[in-house]
Amino acid sequence: MAVSRTTRTSSRRSSSALAEPVQRLRGVGEDSAKLLDRLGIRTVEDLLWHLPFRYEDYSKVVPLRSLRPEVEQTVVATIGHVATIPGRRGPPRTEIELRDESGAPSRHKAVWFGNAFIRQRVQEGQTVRISGKPKWFGQGLSFTNPTLEPADREAVQTARIVPVYRLTEGLKEGYLRRWLLSLVTSQRLALVTDPLPPEVRERQELPAIADALRQVHFPDAPPELFRARRRLAFDELLILQLATAQRRARWIAEAKAAPLTVDDGVLDGWVGDLPFALTGAQRRALAQIRADLARAVPMSRLLEGDVGSGKTVVAALAMRIASRCGMQSALMAPTELLADQHYATLEALFARGGPTVARLSSSTPAAERTRIVEGLQRGELDVVVGTHALIQEGVGFARLALAIVDEQHRFGVEQRATLREKGAYPHVLLTTATPIPQTLWQTLNRDLDVSVLDEMPAGRNEIRTEVRTPDALPKVWPWVKGLVSTGQQAFVVCPRIDPADEERETLFEQAWQPSAVETYDDLRGGALSDVRVGLVHGRMPQKDRDAVMSRFRDGEIDVLVATTVIEVGIDIPNATVMVVLGAERFGLAQLHQLRGRVGRRAGQRAFCVLVSPQSDSDRLRAMSERVEKDGTDRLLNGFELAQRDLRMRGPGQFLGQEQSGFADQLRVVDLTDIDPRLLDDASGEADRVVAADPDLERAEHRGLRDAVDELWERYAFA
Repeated sequence: MAVSRTTRTSSRRSSSALAEPVQRLRGVGEDSAKLLDRLGIRTVEDLLWHLPFRYEDYSKVVPLRSLRPEVEQTVVATIGHVATIPGRRGPPRTEIELRDESGAPSRHKAVWFGNAFIRQRVQEGQTVRISGKPKWFGQGLSFTNPTLEPADREAVQTARIVPVYRLTEGLKEGYLRRWLLSLVTSQRLALVTDPLPPEVRERQELPAIADALRQVHFPDAPPELFRARRRLAFDELLILQLATAQRRARWIAEAKAAPLTVDDGVLDGWVGDLPFALTGAQRRALAQIRADLARAVPMSRLLEGDVGSGKTVVAALAMRIASRCGMQSALMAPTELLADQHYATLEALFARGGPTVARLSSSTPAAERTRIVEGLQRGELDVVVGTHALIQEGVGFARLALAIVDEQHRFGVEQRATLREKGAYPHVLLTTATPIPQTLWQTLNRDLDVSVLDEMPAGRNEIRTEVRTPDALPKVWPWVKGLVSTGQQAFVVCPRIDPADEERETLFEQAWQPSAVETYDDLRGGALSDVRVGLVHGRMPQKDRDAVMSRFRDGEIDVLVATTVIEVGIDIPNATVMVVLGAERFGLAQLHQLRGRVGRRAGQRAFCVLVSPQSDSDRLRAMSERVEKDGTDRLLNGFELAQRDLRMRGPGQFLGQEQSGFADQLRVVDLTDIDPRLLDDASGEADRVVAADPDLERAEHRGLRDAVDELWERYAFA
């Protein structure tokens, strides 16, 4: 039961008692408040919404004689002999003899390592509750570092389902549990505003918010915990669905786009002129986009597909539709090299009587920039391809009707919005080469339609993928050298830039993390000394990075050592080898993207070598795992790997900092394993509410409106 976010900004809906500083709670002093502040807990309400991320089930209470090994349970016992035993090499341990209700000694004991304070907390003859998972030690069972409470105190950490919270150094979990138990059993809990209208709660058979919070912190039993978490998860999904549905409803009501249509015969002619046949997935995506463009409601669609699946061609056909209608299109790419690549592709596709196309970036000469800007403003140019330069002040359009954002996750929300504002409600098409599981988009972006390219064009060969340990490198480099001698090119990707970065890593992370700088120096002076080796990484100025990549593209560099700055990069037709060092440091989505950088030429053999000491890890096994589907034996595709990656890493890491957004706001919902029924229930209620009250103005929807507004405040844009 993972929780994505535990910090909660105090809501405008909070009563004064919930908005009070956390120090107002009994037992929370100044020092404790400072520790809580590290977790973002400053008010009583913040503490209330600091939810457990897992639970220990110590609710099974058994007599000492019925104690079972390897089972979480609680025993009520009398303290016998207490001894502190020095450790031979490690810390001392405290051992407590456990006696049954009659005081008779047993062979069972409890042991704490390094916790000398235990001796001061107990005394012989005292009756206590001890919770944990005992194991056989000698002839008796032994609890190791168990939880202990006096039997005459209220059960907070034993004899119940015990919550486990995220902590910070110096903050003891026992104190946190007692503060929260005091809070959820106080009158303050009744002050929490329940955002759900009573009819929704009744229809979905959900408990009241106060009951849900009480049970999620200190559940009476597993069924009550399930119902409580389902209630809180339903709220999160409903608020997300309402927020995006409301935004979509407003967009549909207010925005009026120019309908863009084209006759079937004309479109068929364009498709027939292509130097290749469209895949079935491309045709389906094109049909969906064409239907969107024909409406007066602005298109808001994501086109997602693997590297090389043909997204640019689909976007180009959409641009031709806009041009045919006398309107303009803009394609914004995250780097100049990608802009160059798209420009070259569009020039070739539009060569036979297609739209006029120009390229605009920060490096465009002043005179050329003036000519392009004036051409756009006068409507003389049909299509412009560029970088952030497209959204600079002074760049305007006569009739911008289609805005395309390539690799949309590389741009911020404001940047995408600025491009959209360059026209009068243009249709918007976003693209990404990172396959994102459908449930994730369905949850987080209800206002965005999705088209999926899940087929690869004919002629794309499968990239042979091998996993090797570092001791195989003395054989890998000569093999790479041999391929390079035939005119092929290779990437070598490292998890970090400079060896000095190791000083900032933890001991665990120091295992084997080759740096790009060190690898570049080693290869250039050793195994690949007579090969042209280049280096590119994220700390280099963009201009220098582009220069190196251009040389690689033009064949002036044989082997490019890099970090993940080439994860989404230009097309290098001669690149046939991808060597990833420290491969366990990358997510599956990253590894799949990196692998997609090679083997771009039809009929070309290509290889991906993943080098890691952890060659048997689940992540690396997934990259070489094969499945049989529809009579074909193949590697896992990007969408299958994306779902696997989401389960392994969680939504925050999967999406990345720039595009995690709403995922960071979730406290209960596990985006790696959403209950489809719960998602459907929340979506249905959102549809029902928005249809009846689009602006959430009715009194019964006030709580929902406040929750939606608060979500937008936390998300930092509306």
